[in-house]
Order: sequence, then structure tokens, then C-alpha cells
Amino acid sequence: MKTFTLTLAMAFIATLSFAQFSKAQRPDSCCYKAEDLRASIYMSSPNMVNVEVAKEIGDKVIIRVKENQKILYRKSYKSWALVDAKYDISKFPKGEYSFEIVQDKKVVFKQVINNTNEQALSAR
Repeated sequence: MKTFTLTLAMAFIATLSFAQFSKAQRPDSCCYKAEDLRASIYMSSPNMVNVEVAKEIGDKVIIRVKENQKILYRKSYKSWALVDAKYDISKFPKGEYSFEIVQDKKVVFKQVINNTNEQALSAR
């Protein structure tokens, strides 16, 4: 009974404190907000792309990195409420990369990062 009560209490606390990331320096244009998901994809430095996702534990999301419609990287997350992935694009060849958040087999949020000398960021 103690285990059940403790589990129920932890689930209640997790539900009330739905995970959110601080606003930091990222602009609103790089953020996605839905009832059960918060996501942002932004440049934290000239060579670093941050992908942050706050979701309910048990909901599955996938982070994908694509170049010319070809998936270069894919990782799914189900067990964590907070995902904070960092990508050093200085190691990527020059080009245009799509960073995508996939939920229920559908791309819910996408940012295109141009890996050039100026490190331009554009939303699509």
C-alpha cells in the first residue's frame, strides 16, 4: 500500500509540475507550445544548436536532424519529461539542416539551421 501511495503521490506531483524550460535568450519564433508539449530549437552560440522538449512522461517524441530530406540522426524519447539535446554544428559539413520534433508520427515543430559562416537561423 505504501508503494502505491508513493507512486500515486509522485505521479500527482509530476502532473502538477508539468515540465517547462526557462525562457533564457531564445526568441518566441523558435518555440512550439501545445497542451501536452513544449519545444524549442535555437542557437545558443554560433556553433551550438539546442533542442529542448518538455512533455509528459510516457508520451513519445522523436528528434530528427535532416539534410536534403535524408535523416542523418534520429532519437526517440519516452521515459523522460525533459529533453535537452545539444548539437555542435561546427562538425557538420556546410549546408542546410532541418531539426524536427515528431509526435504521433507527425512533425509538430521544425527549424532550419544554415551551417554557414554567419550561422543564419530561419523558421519554416
